[in-house]
Amino acid sequence: MNKEYNLDKEYNVVEIIRYNLRMWWLAVIFAVICAGILGGYKYKANHQFVERELYENIQQAVATVYVKTYSDETSVERVGTMIKIAYSNRTYDRFIENTGYNLPFEGYQQLFEPTVGEVSDIMTLYLNYPAYYNDFTIDDEEDAKEFLRQVITATNEVAREMIGTDCIESLDAPYTATTVHKLESYSITEEDFRKGVLKGAVAGLVLGVIVEVVLYTFWMLIYKKPKNAEEVRQGFDAPIIDSLKKGMDDEEGFKKLALFLRDDEKSARTVCCMPVSCPKKDTALKLAMSMANEQRRTLYIDLAEAGEGSSISAWILGEGEEPKPQALNAYLDSVSRSSKDEKNFNLVMNVRFAEYLEQKRGDYDCVIVNAPDVTGSADAYAAAKLCDKTFVACGRKEVKNEVMYRVKNTADVSGIRIEGVLVYES
Repeated sequence: MNKEYNLDKEYNVVEIIRYNLRMWWLAVIFAVICAGILGGYKYKANHQFVERELYENIQQAVATVYVKTYSDETSVERVGTMIKIAYSNRTYDRFIENTGYNLPFEGYQQLFEPTVGEVSDIMTLYLNYPAYYNDFTIDDEEDAKEFLRQVITATNEVAREMIGTDCIESLDAPYTATTVHKLESYSITEEDFRKGVLKGAVAGLVLGVIVEVVLYTFWMLIYKKPKNAEEVRQGFDAPIIDSLKKGMDDEEGFKKLALFLRDDEKSARTVCCMPVSCPKKDTALKLAMSMANEQRRTLYIDLAEAGEGSSISAWILGEGEEPKPQALNAYLDSVSRSSKDEKNFNLVMNVRFAEYLEQKRGDYDCVIVNAPDVTGSADAYAAAKLCDKTFVACGRKEVKNEVMYRVKNTADVSGIRIEGVLVYES
C-alpha cells in the first residue's frame, strides 16, 4: 500500500485566488474603509486651501522723510543713498550712542524697513510692532515711534558728516497705523481639489483590495484549522455526511446519518463513531436512538463514559459475570465502561472485548460504539478495527489540520476505512 503522508493543508496559487474571490465582500469592506481614509485625508488636508485668500492685520509705525537736493543726482539715486546710510554700521553706532539701546547690528537692520514707493524725493520708513530681537523688545506704539525718530536722527547726523550739509528733513513725524496684509499662501482650484479627493479615494479602493488579499492570504497560511467542510473532506479523504450548524443536530439530522450508514444486508452491523476534536459528546447516542426509532434492536456501547449503562469493564477483564445491558427503551440497550474497574488494563484491545462485540452482532440488529476522542486515546482506532463501519464526528472550528491528517494516516496504516465525516460547524 502506497499512501502519501501529509501533516498539513498546502495551498496552491489557484486555491489562494479562489478563496480570495469567495471573500469579495471582505475586499469591498476593506476598499470602502481605505477609500474613506485616503479620500477623507485628502479632503481635510486640502479643503482649507481651495481658492482661499488669507489676510492678517499688521500694526505699523510709519515715518516719511524728505530727501533734499544735496547733489545733481536723480531723486531715486539720492533716496537710495539715504537708505544705504540708514542701514550702515556707522549710523547704527550713532543710533546706539544716542539711545543706549542693547541691540545688535543685525537686529537694528531687521526691525525697520526704509523704502521709496515711486520716483520722488520721499523715503518712507516702516516698523511692525510688537517686535523682538533677542532681549530687545518694542512693545507698543510709543516705543515704535521713538525708534523711528532715533533712526531718522542718526541717519541725518551721519549724512551731514559725510556730505557736509543737511540731507534729510522729517516730513511726517512717526505715526501708527493698522494695515491689512494679504498672505502668500498655497491655494488650489475647486476642480483640482475634487480631482485630488477622487484620486485619493481611488487609490484607497485599490489599496483596500490589496490589503484584504495580503491579510486573508496570510491568514490562510498561518491558520491551521480547516476553512470549510471541503477542507475537512480533503483531510480525512472521505465524503461529508452532513455539515451541521447550530440547532441542526436533531432527529432529522441523525436520520440522514442512519440512512448513510444503512446496510442492505440482513446481518447485523457494527458502527464505530470516532470523535476527532468534536464539541458534541452525544453523537453516537443520538445515532443509536435514531436506529432504535426504526424498531431495530440496538445496543449502544459507550467507551467514552459519556452516557448511562451497565459497566462491562470488570467482566471483559475476567472478573464477575457478564452484566445485563441497561434498557433505555423497548429497542435500545446500553452498556459502558468504568475506568476504576479496569485497573490500568487495556479494555478495548483485550481479546474478550472483540469476542463480546462479535457476540452482540448476533443478538442485536445493530451495535453503535461510541469511541473516545482520538486526540486523547488510541482506543478509538482499536474499536474502529473491530467494527464494520466507521465514521468521524469532528468540530471544524476545533480540529486542526495536523490532527485530521494524522488520524487519516493512522487509519490508513491500521487498515481502517473511514466511511464518512459528520461535521459540526459550531
